[in-house]
Amino acid sequence: MFYPPVKHCNDPDCPGHSLLRMKCAPKAVSVFTLASGVCEGFAIQLYCADCNTTYYPNYSVRNHTRTYYTIPPGVIQISDHGYVETRLISLFTTLSLLSWTSATNAAAVYHQSLSQLPDDLQDEPRFQLRAEHIWDGFVLHALIKDANRTGAFLRLPQHGDQKDRFQSAMSARNDRIRCGGTPEYSHFCTKCVRPFRDSNSVTHFVDCIVTDGIEIGRPCCGVRHCHEPLDSVHHRFCYLHRDELKLCAVEGCNSMHDSGFKTCAVHRAVEQHHNTIGKAVFTLRGTNVSQPLSTPDSAGAGLPMPVASQDINPSTTDTAPCPQKTLDGNQRIIARFGRRRTHNEQLMLRPCGIILRRETFYGSETTPQVVDMLRKTFLVPGSLPRYMWYDNNCGLWKHLNATPGETLHHHIGLPVDVFHWTCKHKKNDVACSIHCNPHRFKELLDDHGNWYFNSSAAEQTNVWAGGYGNIIREMGAVKADFFLDEMILLRNEVTRARLEREGCRPGYRPGLRFGNVSC
Repeated sequence: MFYPPVKHCNDPDCPGHSLLRMKCAPKAVSVFTLASGVCEGFAIQLYCADCNTTYYPNYSVRNHTRTYYTIPPGVIQISDHGYVETRLISLFTTLSLLSWTSATNAAAVYHQSLSQLPDDLQDEPRFQLRAEHIWDGFVLHALIKDANRTGAFLRLPQHGDQKDRFQSAMSARNDRIRCGGTPEYSHFCTKCVRPFRDSNSVTHFVDCIVTDGIEIGRPCCGVRHCHEPLDSVHHRFCYLHRDELKLCAVEGCNSMHDSGFKTCAVHRAVEQHHNTIGKAVFTLRGTNVSQPLSTPDSAGAGLPMPVASQDINPSTTDTAPCPQKTLDGNQRIIARFGRRRTHNEQLMLRPCGIILRRETFYGSETTPQVVDMLRKTFLVPGSLPRYMWYDNNCGLWKHLNATPGETLHHHIGLPVDVFHWTCKHKKNDVACSIHCNPHRFKELLDDHGNWYFNSSAAEQTNVWAGGYGNIIREMGAVKADFFLDEMILLRNEVTRARLEREGCRPGYRPGLRFGNVSC
């Protein structure tokens, strides 16, 4: 039996705050637990006769609005007749954090290993934990924790589809984190801040950050660098640019496409080439020729050789020689027949691994976007770090130096991370050899001449972040941002606990607190 955690009406607008009464007969529900598998139970609804507020096990409803209790729930309602144990949601969340387990795979793991269903009930629909149940439980659990952490009430609409119920609450948290940063915004420890004594025996504290991008993307508007969300992940353009659907799919062509085609008559050959590539026989033939095949052991001699698989995405872009030859000869053109995806997720973190900020870059990873991200992250006076490691700092320095009135590069050191400076940068370039040469910044070296800070922290963190590429590739903007932010929050908790065990003395800078900052 699942009861509401209150006996008297606690609505502040209730005139009587009377004892709650039973509203209807107990409702039969399925309960998905960690230790006991799938169980059957009953959920109780109570109501207040004075204000007509209805109380459920997780929330109360008044004026078509759900208000969730501040008491952490033991189970979370995921459907009208389904509840999931909070410990089970925590397990699925940890699997996603540490091993990139998708909701689909988590549901399959539960059904195969944890449901404890007898054979005759394996296919009973009410005992099936589906991927959408896990997503709803994950989102709701995260929203409840966030509301308790910030001292707010979680309020959601009572009516509407389940997939739309969380949108406004998720968007609000996304905006808060985007503007105010993560709770570890003011973090410091011995791995990301060090005392340094200069030639005059004056001690300074040196801190730095590391930034880099990882190319994982979700569907976005087909117009380059457009940030407007799509009405559906299946759409190619946002509502502002939906007229682009009438135009030829070739980039730069402003002609209307013909009926039944995505290109105009001039560029019809490009679409025909694209359609040919998408055909199975053509694709398999090309794959068989271009992909290396693994050689089996002698025990497999005489068996047919397997054809190497290839992830074919027939949708995004296609290149082909222009069907019309101009005076300049054949020109390379680009056609986009499917959806565009965001270019990358840019991470900004401390050398110890604490992630400070994540930003979605549309179209490309450019130095002006990195500069804008740096400014937004450190709006508070005195919060700007002394150094920022970035693999393209030479390009960033050139951009700042060429911008009239720009002084940011005078206040922060911009060394290129050690690996990229050694292997990929010109030593005779002024920006690379002088302004962004990490060997010129003695504060970055310890007493033994070794690098004090881990300049590859972003590259290492991107290995972890890259595992979520397949999970978010079909998510909408709000859900993808919410999911990635939640993973970052949880990873920061794990990283901070590790730093404490290693004796790195993590703490928070006074006066730099997590909160809403205008952005």
